[in-house]
Amino acid sequence: DLEMAQRIFTAAREVFEETGLFLATGDTPDHDVLRKARQTLLGKQDTFDRILRRMGRRIDAASFLPAGMWTTPAFSPVRFQTQYFFHDYVGPSWEEAEGPDSEIVGVEWMRPAEALRRWHAGAIRLSTPVAYIVRHLAHFTPEEAVPYMVDNPSRDPIITERFEPRPGISIIPLRTHTLPPATHTNCVVVGQEELVVIDPGATDDAEKTRLKKHLDRLCLLGGKVTAVLLTHMHADHAGAADLLREIYGAPVCAHAFARPNPGAPEIQPDRFLDEGDVLEIKGEPPWRIRCLHTPGHDPGHLCFIEESTQTFVCGDMAANPGTILISLDLGGDMTQYLEQLERLAQADIAFTIPGHGLPTWNHSGKDLFRALIEHRLAREAKIKEAIALGADSLDKVLEMAYDDTLRTLWPLARRQLEAHLARLGISFGNQTRAQERQKPVS
Repeated sequence: DLEMAQRIFTAAREVFEETGLFLATGDTPDHDVLRKARQTLLGKQDTFDRILRRMGRRIDAASFLPAGMWTTPAFSPVRFQTQYFFHDYVGPSWEEAEGPDSEIVGVEWMRPAEALRRWHAGAIRLSTPVAYIVRHLAHFTPEEAVPYMVDNPSRDPIITERFEPRPGISIIPLRTHTLPPATHTNCVVVGQEELVVIDPGATDDAEKTRLKKHLDRLCLLGGKVTAVLLTHMHADHAGAADLLREIYGAPVCAHAFARPNPGAPEIQPDRFLDEGDVLEIKGEPPWRIRCLHTPGHDPGHLCFIEESTQTFVCGDMAANPGTILISLDLGGDMTQYLEQLERLAQADIAFTIPGHGLPTWNHSGKDLFRALIEHRLAREAKIKEAIALGADSLDKVLEMAYDDTLRTLWPLARRQLEAHLARLGISFGNQTRAQERQKPVS
């Protein structure tokens, strides 16, 4: 296979360029000889092919075991498709990085379990493919791990089926019956030995099966599903909660004020969570999930901060891209929603996972919350302007204040408008539902 041979040759050349390890046949040449050859290669004064021929060496394709192809997620601005290999290296440890400004800044040997521990402790960084590979090598030999490497979560060209951007934080985007422009809900799994599943929103049998496949894989790696947490009980976030309780015996946890959307099955939580509650998950160091009560989209909406990785799971406080529906019919409260967004924009967060769409790093999470606040206040200004210009009915305000919105989305926009009007204390006869009757009773 010429294409695979080219990939293997490229892999060997890249390893030599970036680490100094010489993965060719025969005895390893003298260290000074290799160092000089590497310098000429990095300086583009020579090629890897000529170096091999001059030393009388070749690359043995049989010593490279294909370990899966990974494709960068579709949301990335630049996408790569990368072939991984296992190679059994036997030779002197003459590896060294090119320097602090190079692509590889350090080279060190360690066992897979130690790499995972140091990643969680913040001592090293692992990319999603490397984390996946290392996690499997901590439990299997390379030969045993190969089927799992080939059947990796990045095979879908559109959406990565599961990825671990932070240590012990896995995201499984599930196709759900959510609102446009979103098509998926982010299900999040926290932990390694103990697995806490947040927002298993699958409702279709195929998606439930896919979710179970990924959870079973994590269990195969030594994990056990110990709890299911819900940011709220809308079906696109809680659709598989009862199924996971049945399969894994894991308790379902939610806020006491959480309610299902109309037509969705009732879910009876095994435990109620509230502001300040902390769940500790076994690990070195342990993962700690702290609960925030964030009403607005739903009276019982919760957000979760995993403190060891500063990861924020914000449910339907945010979508990226898109906005969040605040509907009086679902117990929504626009004032509470804006207050909670303002609160979240002040939080110390390193990684933000919205209920729908793309996760964000560092200050981008705060920027996302700020943008949602600005969008809602800008819309509110248009509503006030429409009324000042004489709009005297819900339909007229809708037409003027949402003139930049596709008419096909006006039924949803109407519900947003009602929430804004309730916040402003404005009513057009009986067209605006009374907000008071939507408030939960404790």
